[in-house]
Amino acid sequence: MFLHSMKYTFLSLIRDKSQVFWCFAFPLLLGTMFSFAFGGLGEDESFSAIPVAVVMEESADSDATLPISDGIRSLFDGLSEPGENQFLEVTYATEEEARNLLSEKEIYGIIHVTVPDIADYINAKSKDDLPDAPLCLTISAEMNSDPLFQSILGAFVEKFNMEYHAIADIAMTHPEQLPTVLAHMSEQVDYIVEESLGAETLDQSLTYFFNLIAMTCLYAAMSGSNIAIDNQANLSPLGARRSISPAHKLVTTLGDLTALLLFEFITVIVALFYFSGVLGVDFGTRFGYIALTALCGCLAGISLGFFVGSIGRFNKDTKFGILMAVVMISCFLSGLMMGNMRMIVENICPLVNRINPSALISDALYALVIYPSQERFFINIASLLAISAVFCLGGIALVRRKKYASV
Repeated sequence: MFLHSMKYTFLSLIRDKSQVFWCFAFPLLLGTMFSFAFGGLGEDESFSAIPVAVVMEESADSDATLPISDGIRSLFDGLSEPGENQFLEVTYATEEEARNLLSEKEIYGIIHVTVPDIADYINAKSKDDLPDAPLCLTISAEMNSDPLFQSILGAFVEKFNMEYHAIADIAMTHPEQLPTVLAHMSEQVDYIVEESLGAETLDQSLTYFFNLIAMTCLYAAMSGSNIAIDNQANLSPLGARRSISPAHKLVTTLGDLTALLLFEFITVIVALFYFSGVLGVDFGTRFGYIALTALCGCLAGISLGFFVGSIGRFNKDTKFGILMAVVMISCFLSGLMMGNMRMIVENICPLVNRINPSALISDALYALVIYPSQERFFINIASLLAISAVFCLGGIALVRRKKYASV
């Protein structure tokens, strides 16, 4: 009888057009809209060259400053060479032309290059006698829309001046160490190592797809409610026929729930394949754990609907409205409508995220992408199973207790 009930419940589900739309077609349509709206959030933006004007201020003795002047000009030419690693977009200009460009906001700053005479270094007897810094940066206080580029220019000028004076000081005091110092300065040493906490990096749009998968799982609550109603003689004709049937009610109910779980699990798996294969959403490589999350999420949705459908004598529409409100509030609190809502709830009342099925499903998927260990993932799965057990056992107890004087 279990297999018989399971078979015909599954056939009725795939023939129900509204059921197929809300559990199958609607998540695909919403996911496609998410892809168009949020698909570029996680893409890395390429760094654009910083427009800057360079004003060369050479001394009167141009022949004496020619080697230094040519060296600095070669530096800027190299930094502004078109290509993937272009750092600056240099415009050589006079003081007046440079200030006009800055006032018109066509550049982010003016770098003044003061080329000292070589004789100044030769005649210097101490570090205090060395010429002033060769580079000086001028920025505009009116260009506050993107202070990042101005900060980068300031760091570049400061580093250049620091290394320039260090080389001049060493050349004056310990010239024999100059080749070694130049070799060390040419080496780029990274003291910060970038290391991912998990196997993948998190695209910002992924959080919306995590919650969309959670919503698809919880939509099973509507069908779970129908199964509970179909087992109550006072709420549906099918329930009346089943009440006078010799078949054991628990066996037929478990067959119905199993068929529904299989149907909902297939719809979620199809949605996952569509999101990853067609829309290009990267859910990581732990496909087995993702499928387990989908299965537990569907079980939680079915048990929630089954429990609500077993309560009271409300008609089908009333219970459907209650479930829709519960599901949508659950999805809202987990971040389906506002990406950072789950973090806001975590800061205000963490307990809500521990009992919210939608938050548990999305957080389980999040843990698979971010964390290398499965500890947080299995905590979420255990919470889903516990919630499902409470709702499912409560629903079965309510359905079995109901007796009817007449049908």
